[in-house]
Amino acid sequence: MKNGFSALCAAALLLLSGVSSCGNEQGGSAAAEEQALARVPEVMVAQISRGPVYRTYAAVGSVSPREVSRIGPKVSGRIKDIPVDEGDFVEKGGLLMLIDPFDYERALEHAHSQLDQAKASLERAERDLTRMEGLYRATAVTEQNREDAVTARDLARFQYDQAVTARKTAERNLRECRLEAPFSGVVTAVTANEGELAGPQMQAFVMMDMNTVKVEVDLPEEIYSSIRTGNLATITVDAVPGQSFEGTITKVYPTIDPVSRTFTITITLENPGLKLRSGMTARSRVVQMVRGNALTVPGQALIRGEDSYIVYRVRDGIVERCPVSLGIGGDDLFEVTGGIFEGDQVVLRGLAGLKSGARVRITHEEGPPES
Repeated sequence: MKNGFSALCAAALLLLSGVSSCGNEQGGSAAAEEQALARVPEVMVAQISRGPVYRTYAAVGSVSPREVSRIGPKVSGRIKDIPVDEGDFVEKGGLLMLIDPFDYERALEHAHSQLDQAKASLERAERDLTRMEGLYRATAVTEQNREDAVTARDLARFQYDQAVTARKTAERNLRECRLEAPFSGVVTAVTANEGELAGPQMQAFVMMDMNTVKVEVDLPEEIYSSIRTGNLATITVDAVPGQSFEGTITKVYPTIDPVSRTFTITITLENPGLKLRSGMTARSRVVQMVRGNALTVPGQALIRGEDSYIVYRVRDGIVERCPVSLGIGGDDLFEVTGGIFEGDQVVLRGLAGLKSGARVRITHEEGPPES
């Protein structure tokens, strides 16, 4: 009985020992796999695709209005009303200042009266001349009488023409009592006050058309041949962070400054919401050259080699070192002319220590950044 019990205990111990050994083998295998996987470097990749590549040049300038005007009255008088203030937007033809029109209204009434008198005198002189010519043909008056009638008619016509001019001048002066905006824009300065005496020498207002603005920048002479009117430019300003504005080169100055060896261009751009203001510092990127449908690679993926640039391409989890030929370069994207193909995946991040033939893990794919 004791021998049977001892044998049973020995068999149980042997069975437990076998189970423990099997568990250790399985646990060790899983841990080894995890350790091996942890040793495979992680990389971030981008897929090679086609798109536009822009070669640009950076330059700094200042925002200025498309049109600026210093406005003053053309007639003298006491200022009756100034309905605008600095910073106000005024439509074209809107009232800026009203000069008391009383004297000019009386002057217009007088001019109308003078014109009526001159018209009556001219009509009378014409009737006298007609009658005198009839008498002259009947030999009832002399040649001198007829010539005197002609002279009187001519003098009356001259006086009538003068009266017409005087009336037009009085009408214009009365209109000029209303100083109106010559274009739609923002009033940036008001130097007159109600009750003051105004005159033609006064510059009472400064207005700027800020719906469209321009930026003038200087570029080096070596890129003169690649800059054309119609080329695009991107503008950013410190006062409006996180937003860019698209503009067009509208003027390329024809001369090179002999001291700085630069030339000036004008970039014109729309100003929605009047976010851009005169005097703001404008940072521009002027487009020199464009490839419309180029095979592109992100600049992050490029490594400078001895003779060319290289990228690391990933296929089936294996890294391959690929020399590439480049065309024009942009800010973020470069044109590829050889070495890789559309749809290839190249390493963006995790390049340190990579070797051709190494196995890698892709964390997630990322498309090429916009230029």
